[in-house]
Amino acid sequence: MPPDEHDLLRTFENSHWWYDVLHWLVLRELEHVPQDANLLDVGCGTGGLLSKMNRVKAQGIDVSAHAISHCRGRGLSSVQAASVHDLPFADESFDVVTCLNVLYHEMVDDSLALNEMARVLRPGGRLVFNEPAFDCLRGGHDDRVCGARRYTVSHVRHLLERHNLEPKMLHYWNAWLFLPLLVRRRCGRAGTSDLHSLPRWLNAVFCSAGRVDAAMARWLHLPFGSSVFGIVGKPGSTDSVQPEQASLGELAPT
Repeated sequence: MPPDEHDLLRTFENSHWWYDVLHWLVLRELEHVPQDANLLDVGCGTGGLLSKMNRVKAQGIDVSAHAISHCRGRGLSSVQAASVHDLPFADESFDVVTCLNVLYHEMVDDSLALNEMARVLRPGGRLVFNEPAFDCLRGGHDDRVCGARRYTVSHVRHLLERHNLEPKMLHYWNAWLFLPLLVRRRCGRAGTSDLHSLPRWLNAVFCSAGRVDAAMARWLHLPFGSSVFGIVGKPGSTDSVQPEQASLGELAPT
């Protein structure tokens, strides 16, 4: 991703409605993870999600040294520049791995990246991920951030199962915005970022609508949306989250 797009990300990540909803989705799934759990945020960007993880021992990697400099500017010290293709950690080092909008980048081999994430996950560990959905929604923003592919639930499920990862929950979200976004993508300018300032009231409306949509999507499993969100398990006899206690275990059928 170009450095100036990381600069935009740092500017808007703490306030933009889309990041608010995405981080809310992820953090809700981590509420009951034990405080001694080890978490890795793969492709941590400018550290927006990491800065909100005050319950677990979290580390982050990103291939961009510029992004890592933004993380350190937030006061995040457990971050380093590294490739998702070659994670600098021992096997089975983490209870949870998060991966938000990383696999679709043009410089990422999604199969190799998943292999590495599965390698560093402990048996019974969880991968929490999000990726853009549907090629028909591809537009200027994808070009701007070097996005090469978008996914469907069936594509993601097949990809995960090839790496012996168990899809526990897969669903689309942002269904409410699907048609307006499709129209915008067809009419939008090439190379235009989606990150820009909104009036505070409109940002709040979008944030509320997005949270309602994301909460309902977990159970309704609508066949469309702008993103695919998932919780994935690594088979094993130990589980860092007890099913009867944690939302990570209270997983809807796929």
